[in-house]
Amino acid sequence: METPVNGLIALISALALVVLITFGSLRWRRLAAREPRILLSGGGTGGHVNPALAIAEGIKNKEPNAKFLYVGVRGKAETIIVRRVGYPLLFVSSEGYPGLKLSWRSFRFLCRLCIGVTQSVIILFWFAPRWIIATGGYVSAPVILASLVLRLFRICPTTIFLHEQNSIPGQLNAVLGKWVDRVLLTFPQTVSFFPRNGVVVGYPIRHSITLVPREEAFSRLPFKVPEGRQVVFVFGGSQGARTINRAIVDALPHLLPHRHRLFIIHGMGLARSSDYHAVEDTESRIRSALKPEDRVLIEEFYFRQDYFHNIADVYSISDLIVCRSGAGSLNEISRMGKPAILIPKANLPGDHQVMNARAMKHAGAAEILFEDTIMENGRLLEKLEGKFLAERILRLLQDPDQIEKMAANTNRFLRRQAIERILSEIYRDNSFNNGIGCPPVPFRALFSNHRLLQILSTAYETSPRSYDPLAVIGDEDDLIYYRHRAAGLLSHQAWQDRNLGIKLIGLTHYKEKIPTLLHMLTDRSPTTRIRRIFGGDFEQVGFIRRNIVQALQVMNHFDADVEKALLTAADDPYYEVRAQVCRTAMHFGSAIAGREVWMDTLMKKLDDDCFEVVLMAAGALGEVGIDGRALEALLNLKNSHYWQVRDAALKGLSRLVERRVISPSPDLLCRMAGFILTSTDFRPHFSIKETFNMIQKGCRDRLMIEEGLDASPLPSEKAAGKS
Repeated sequence: METPVNGLIALISALALVVLITFGSLRWRRLAAREPRILLSGGGTGGHVNPALAIAEGIKNKEPNAKFLYVGVRGKAETIIVRRVGYPLLFVSSEGYPGLKLSWRSFRFLCRLCIGVTQSVIILFWFAPRWIIATGGYVSAPVILASLVLRLFRICPTTIFLHEQNSIPGQLNAVLGKWVDRVLLTFPQTVSFFPRNGVVVGYPIRHSITLVPREEAFSRLPFKVPEGRQVVFVFGGSQGARTINRAIVDALPHLLPHRHRLFIIHGMGLARSSDYHAVEDTESRIRSALKPEDRVLIEEFYFRQDYFHNIADVYSISDLIVCRSGAGSLNEISRMGKPAILIPKANLPGDHQVMNARAMKHAGAAEILFEDTIMENGRLLEKLEGKFLAERILRLLQDPDQIEKMAANTNRFLRRQAIERILSEIYRDNSFNNGIGCPPVPFRALFSNHRLLQILSTAYETSPRSYDPLAVIGDEDDLIYYRHRAAGLLSHQAWQDRNLGIKLIGLTHYKEKIPTLLHMLTDRSPTTRIRRIFGGDFEQVGFIRRNIVQALQVMNHFDADVEKALLTAADDPYYEVRAQVCRTAMHFGSAIAGREVWMDTLMKKLDDDCFEVVLMAAGALGEVGIDGRALEALLNLKNSHYWQVRDAALKGLSRLVERRVISPSPDLLCRMAGFILTSTDFRPHFSIKETFNMIQKGCRDRLMIEEGLDASPLPSEKAAGKS
């Protein structure tokens, strides 16, 4: 009897679910048709939240009775910004996409996304929106996915709009954008990603972001700026940027002598995570970077606050902006007509902040500074030198013509009437022609790290002696960025990323990073126990150490510090590092020829347990040796078990002859005849025989010239031919 009862229960449950869904769908359609109900989603940073609020503001002006609901993620920027505006706010579960590589983060991402989609389904049925307006960030993903699934079953009557702020869409936006009704774009170049449903509308900016008279702005600000001061506004977005916060604090001692003509306004950000607390970190750095008497003096020209809700007032009194290059900040700056120093964050998807900054720089409205990766207290950190930032600020402020020119150019960056263009798409009233179906505007994208590595490696391997990375890349600004981006990889936890960064540092000839590479090469910090089980030895794994040595060779840079590190690496526990040191010694042969320490090192490597190290050492001796010791050491390899080692020894001897370290003689040819020219391997052809014959011929020709000998084969050659 259990089976029929269970089946009946299941049937009743299914019917109840169908009735519930049908009722919910009918209710949804009735409410959506009766009044404008708009669900807003997007967040994580103010750059995603503010466009959504700007669009809501435009709808509210058109339809005052519109109802709004904001869906975000707890603890992010929307928690503060949206609540301050007063819209209802609900939270769902979501987190950033970890990429295609499978890991624990991938599993956690999928679990949280599934939970978020379920929560979003409930919210959608309850609120019954007519429109969903998403502004990106991983916060939007659950809401869009839930609405697409419901629409697939003809349950959801909602129209979905997705606004993409950057020139390169984020990973989730690039996928989800293909299925929504309209993708609202800021840059014409982005149309190529959404040719079917992409329209260029610009970046929606709140009406409150508008230029106001300085006196009016001053009246609403919590600080006073003395008359005649030039004002610099420094911030890193709503959450703040560690690099920018630390750089401006480090710049204060260098700006202090100019305090009577400057005023610095610093927005520290709202970040309060275990990894970084913007306010606490800034306050701590001020205490450590400035003397007590200087901390008193900076109060005359420096004001800091976590976040400026009335940012338009701060913009209005500012002469220069220093910030990241997110689309929101750039479009606000453009609307206010302010020149800027941009510090884009590297290694973001599609390098969108760098692409944004390049666009504004090419418009003549901004200058770009790239954050760098440096060694500080034994740790690799992304940093911008405070002194460098101070110098750039002072240089610009001392050039009023340049400031005026940049301010005039900045207005060209913004597409006007963005909110009105967006409303024309939402209401479909054709009040604007935003260009759907128009051909995309071509633009020159930056290479990915892996593509850049492929291009530069090919160029270097084709012509290592004449290799010039600038000639390959073609743009000096792009080369500078690629160098900084490569250095940024050195601070990554994954050794594969660090390894990629090292290769790119070498191929881009980023010689300023050589001290960092040398530290990593000689660092003997032990790795975790788990990694040791799988063959790891130190935190900077063997592949990294080997490629550092190779990068030094590619950059063709040799000095006392490099020499010291290479000699240390010659005893590295990983054989490929030792072999690469010998190969690099061969490359720098002219600089180290005859040095006792190198002769001893290479002679020692001839007894290495690994034959790859021995053959590289033999080749290096041919470049470094200057006396009979190198000759004897190479001749002693004539009976080596490995034919490759014997071949390398013969090539080393050939180089000694070419460099005129040793002179060809019948005695030399006779001693060389003792080399075994065969191998235990089965091979139809051995290069060692060609090497031997080449040396014999070269020596014989030299003897003919120098001593007038007959060109017929010498006895030693006949003996070698029989071996």
